Amino acid sequence: MQKLNRTGEIANWIRSGIDSGALAPGTRLEERQLSEMFQVSKTPVREALIQLASRGLVDLRQRRGATVAIMSAEQFVAMFEVMTELECMAARLAATRMPPEQRQQLVAVHGRSEALLDDQQGYDAVNTELHEVIYRGACNPYLEASIRDARARLRVYRRYPFQKPGRIQQSFRDHAAIVAAIVNGDPEGASLAMHDHLTTGGRIFADLVAQMRSANDAP
Repeated sequence: MQKLNRTGEIANWIRSGIDSGALAPGTRLEERQLSEMFQVSKTPVREALIQLASRGLVDLRQRRGATVAIMSAEQFVAMFEVMTELECMAARLAATRMPPEQRQQLVAVHGRSEALLDDQQGYDAVNTELHEVIYRGACNPYLEASIRDARARLRVYRRYPFQKPGRIQQSFRDHAAIVAAIVNGDPEGASLAMHDHLTTGGRIFADLVAQMRSANDAP
C-alpha cells in the first residue's frame, strides 16, 4: 500500500509539472533524480512512469529512458478531435444527469467569471473550474478521467488561451449558452454549444496548432 501511494505521488508530481508547463515536451525524466527527490527506490518511480506512459503523457524507450511526450501535428489533430467529442458528450450527459446542487454551482461559477473578464489568469482558473463542474455533472467517472487525460496532453500547447483580444469575452458568451442549456435540461443544445465553444469556426483549433508547432520548434 505504501509503495502504491508513493507511485501515485510521483505520478501526480510529474503530471502537475506537465500541466503547468514546468516539464516541457521532450524533457528527460531521470529515474535516479526522481528516486532521490522522493527518497524511494527506482521501483515506484518506474511504475509511475509506466502509468503515465499508458496515458500518453510520457514516452518510454529502451536506452533513451523516459521523456515527456512530444505530440506531432497529426497526433495533436487527432487528440483535439477526441477531446472535443468527449467534452460535447459530457455537456450532453450533464444536461440530463447533473444534480440540482451542481446546477446551482455551475451558475455560480459562471457568474463569478464575469468579474474576471479583464484578468487572463483569473479567468483561466475559473474557466477550468466551470468545465470540471460539467465533467462531474456527467456522472461518468470514466468519461471524466478521459477528458482530463486529453486536456493534460493538450494543456502544454495552450498555456495562454486567453491572450488574444476578445477571446475572454467570447468564452464568457459561449459559457452562458452552455450553462443555460444544461440548466434547462437541453442535452442536444448543450452539446452543440460546447462544440461551438471549443471550435469557434476553427479559429481556436488553428491557434492551438500554431502554438503546438511553436512549442515543438523551441530550443
